Amino acid sequence: MTIHAAKIKKTIIKRSNLEELKAKKSLYSVMLVVLFSSAGIALPYPILAPIFLNEISPLTTFYDLPSKILLGIILAIYPLGVILGSSVLGAASGIYGRKKTLIITLVLTSISYVLSALAVISESFLLLILARFLTGVFSGNISIAKAVAVDLSPTLDKTYTFNLVNATGYLGWLLGPLAGGLLAVYGLETVFYFAAVAIIIALISVACLLHADAINPTISKIKFSQLFSKQNSFALLSNDKIRRIFIIYLLATLGLNAYYEFYPVWLVEKFDFNSPDIGYITVVLTLFMTITSVFFVKKLKYLLGLKFGAIVGMLLMAALFSLHPLLTENNVWPIYAITGIAIAIFNGLLPVYISEQYSDIEQGQLMGLITTTFSVANVLMALIGSLLALFGAHWAILFGAVLLIIASVDFHFSQEDIR
Repeated sequence: MTIHAAKIKKTIIKRSNLEELKAKKSLYSVMLVVLFSSAGIALPYPILAPIFLNEISPLTTFYDLPSKILLGIILAIYPLGVILGSSVLGAASGIYGRKKTLIITLVLTSISYVLSALAVISESFLLLILARFLTGVFSGNISIAKAVAVDLSPTLDKTYTFNLVNATGYLGWLLGPLAGGLLAVYGLETVFYFAAVAIIIALISVACLLHADAINPTISKIKFSQLFSKQNSFALLSNDKIRRIFIIYLLATLGLNAYYEFYPVWLVEKFDFNSPDIGYITVVLTLFMTITSVFFVKKLKYLLGLKFGAIVGMLLMAALFSLHPLLTENNVWPIYAITGIAIAIFNGLLPVYISEQYSDIEQGQLMGLITTTFSVANVLMALIGSLLALFGAHWAILFGAVLLIIASVDFHFSQEDIR
């Protein structure tokens, strides 16, 4: 009897180990997707600001519009595409399968990067706008990667998987600007070609490592057109509680994007940074984001709780953003390192709070809403911030600090502590 029980226990342990190994392979595959997708997104950022502020070409003088306005349009069009893509791709992955949807979108993302390179070669501003929009649409598949990470719970801890995916994204933001800065001497088109190759590598990893998920026959019969009408992530906003947390997350990400999008412009204005300089300081920023996400966010969750920890992250970001008018070329580096820590705390705890609070909702659709919200904030801040930047890029960053304070206060008084 004891021997029989031991065999059963051994079988259960073996099965558990196999499930954990399978889950880790899936996690590693989507981490590679997030790594190369984030790197591809960030690759052109260190190059765009110097090009539009310092160079004269058909790209930077389109219709004789101010170069900062043109830069704002370029920055806004990509997340505008992500809004459309992530609002339906997360839900689509829950209907047609995560792996299948991810593979299709990765193929189309790679093609879109090639189209961006061709637009730069032909110096066509309109073609570049179209290409960046399409790239954004298909890059909305990051919401699928996050949904996969959440799906692996309880086999793997949700906070652990989500923050590993976040850390991989930060690493992409670290490597992307660095590679972009180094590749700048070869031209912007080379940067886009490089991004296309990176996406192909991610595609191979998904095809080989991500296990095919079971598809619900009833759900799979939903028509594709319904993704845009009834099954998109915005449909979740009919829930009053989700709508409230959506507003909070939107305000917070508006504040974060004010920094993300205009610190390169501020660095050019304030210290005359070039592309490699922006790449190096972005490395410092994202390196501390990565370290914090991997080693400290999970501990902060247990120490502070999801709610209070997220508030700490928001208020710390607001304080650091407010320091920009006082920064010098020497102290900007350590301040940006601390800023990376604050961003990692916010990004690592608030989305997990939302996932835990609304665990009964299909996570692909919910992660789609989170990604879409961030992209809505990206678009709005690219447009609003570009107007504020006409008076100085620091005004856009200070505006972001104000929004973060408002978001943290609303979050404190309106949301439950689910410690």
